[in-house]
Amino acid sequence: MRIEQLFIAGLGAFLPRPVSVREAVADGRYDAREAEETRFESILVAGNESPPDMAVHAARGALARSGLEPEELELLLHASIYFQGIDLYSTASYIHHATLGEHSALALEVKGASNGGMASLELAASYLSAMPRHAAALITTADKFSPPLLDRWQCDTGMVLADGATAMLLSRRKGFARVLSVATVSDPSLEGLHRGDAPFAHAPGPIDVHQRKREYLKAVGLEDMLRRFRAGLTGAVTRALHEARTKLEDISRFVVPHVGRILFEREYLAALRIPESATTWAWGRRVGHLGAGDQIAGFGHLVETNALEPGERCLLMGVGAGFTWTCAVIELLERPSHPSTAFSLCEGETHARRQ
Repeated sequence: MRIEQLFIAGLGAFLPRPVSVREAVADGRYDAREAEETRFESILVAGNESPPDMAVHAARGALARSGLEPEELELLLHASIYFQGIDLYSTASYIHHATLGEHSALALEVKGASNGGMASLELAASYLSAMPRHAAALITTADKFSPPLLDRWQCDTGMVLADGATAMLLSRRKGFARVLSVATVSDPSLEGLHRGDAPFAHAPGPIDVHQRKREYLKAVGLEDMLRRFRAGLTGAVTRALHEARTKLEDISRFVVPHVGRILFEREYLAALRIPESATTWAWGRRVGHLGAGDQIAGFGHLVETNALEPGERCLLMGVGAGFTWTCAVIELLERPSHPSTAFSLCEGETHARRQ
């Protein structure tokens, strides 16, 4: 989808302090071989903060830096992949009330797995295209991966789940960056990769994605899964570039999901033949996988560290279990007038919080 007149007006985040992977290996929380393969340096782990409150913090920061008024917002989308603190409850409405007050806007939750943040970008772009020029939308993501149902260090293969929240404020009126295109490709034949042979249950139970993937790959095979994954990713990338009238070589930076080293090399470097130095992987390995928030966080990091120059374009790449891939081409127009430090990590302040 080629997008006309859609800007990024503000960004925000809540990023807790990092936990050292070396310490997690030393005290037995994380497997040493897995740590060597993923090459994560640290993982963000929250304390007593809830996902909704982390999202509110990120959203308020994005709104404050945008220069927009709450009355301009027509839509709020909140994406997550794990428990949000209370069952049978509207997290999106909580964020709406705490951020925008009683101003009326459509507030919904998006369950697109790890692609939820990027899917929200496409949904918001489509929604705002039918709205008056002054309309704006807020996207938030937040997750906190806590026991007892889930062990962040043992749950999945090739990545470690991290806590945190992000926010992106989109406006049809103004902003420091412009969204040129968003494209999504889906392949539901891969939905079994995160389901495995497990029957549907009546209540939540312990989560072991390792086992589900082993069961699926035993039946389907790794080669078929990789072929389909690459087809989905390259399809979304190709469409996003075409609709933005941009070539791959014209992209200055690539925002990639925060996956481990093997997945990064196999699914992004090899598939797209892009230089590692142009990606956000070096930063993502100090953060961990933020559920639906890797792409907003990665773009925020590029903007905050001046890794993008005005006039340069970057490609955001998202993928979520199911499977869906969403990619977006974004052009930086100018440095934000209200610079953020929301995407800065606490350098040298890793700690041994036990989760």
